[in-house]
Amino acid sequence: MKSKSSVVRVLLCILAGTVLFGLTSCGSGAGYNIPIVCGETNMNDICGIATYGVNYYNLGVRAGDMAADILLEGADVSKMPVWFDPSPALTVNTSVADEIGFKIPESVLAKVTGDSTLEVTRVDSAIVSSGGNFTVGILQLVQHVALDDSNRGFQDQLSVRMAAAGKTVTILDENAAGEQANNITIAETFVSKKVDLIYTIATSSSQAAAAATEEIPVVFCAVTDPVDAGLVASMDNPGGNVTGVSDINPVADQIDLIAELLGKEDITIGLLYTSAETNSEFQIRLAKQHCEAKGYTYVVKGINDLNDIQNAFIALKDVDAIYIPTDNVLASGAATVHSVNIGG
Repeated sequence: MKSKSSVVRVLLCILAGTVLFGLTSCGSGAGYNIPIVCGETNMNDICGIATYGVNYYNLGVRAGDMAADILLEGADVSKMPVWFDPSPALTVNTSVADEIGFKIPESVLAKVTGDSTLEVTRVDSAIVSSGGNFTVGILQLVQHVALDDSNRGFQDQLSVRMAAAGKTVTILDENAAGEQANNITIAETFVSKKVDLIYTIATSSSQAAAAATEEIPVVFCAVTDPVDAGLVASMDNPGGNVTGVSDINPVADQIDLIAELLGKEDITIGLLYTSAETNSEFQIRLAKQHCEAKGYTYVVKGINDLNDIQNAFIALKDVDAIYIPTDNVLASGAATVHSVNIGG
């Protein structure tokens, strides 16, 4: 017969193992499964359930037209209004909704329209490796789907316009890998090479190019608030050598979409963004203002980088839904956001 102390030791071992197993299971498999609405469609396709978001390929196409107008027709940059999409389409992501066990209401599904992506056939012969009639430098902040689409749309449309005019363009395509020092170096290199135009993708890249030259035309894309960023004097009259395409989203509509998705007005929304991104700060201010106007409760959580995602979800674990604006750091880590949310 076992002694009482042996039995106690066995029971303690069993209890410790059960607790350890439970903690391990929670840490590796338990998800938050919080509905997420993203500021832009590409990120929403990875980790969100629905949004009114701009199409970044289409924005790039519009920027390509602006660049062609400048290069081929001598358009005055200082008088070219900043363009933005006045009516972004509603898209849903039923795959993510199913993964987190969320049913998208029929009222939302009924509003979804088809793919709004413009059909532009790239003319490869109009883009040459050297010796083109024009040289365009492209400065992209970081690689992720939305910014990549802005780059592709720009090049596709510029090639079409060049081919139609019987001209060619040499494109110097550079990526700053998310580093401001790289932004500055690349912008200054383009200036020293005397490129005919600089196309910038994202706010900090655009600011670097604008600081590097007051003579070479700069056309930006994926900049949420170009006035606040110091790139233009106003949306209608830029007033200098910089203009472009804003990716401003209908933040108020996106916040109201959360209420419609949840089917109630008494909600708490987590506002998740990268603290160092001015474009994200601007949208979070708009989101907070709209939440206050509508009586929605909100919890703001800023991160420094993707290493903060797990802690961000811990801080927001009790919210009804999460809103993420157009944010380059979070967009580049959309798969990580989704993985943490579902407990992957």
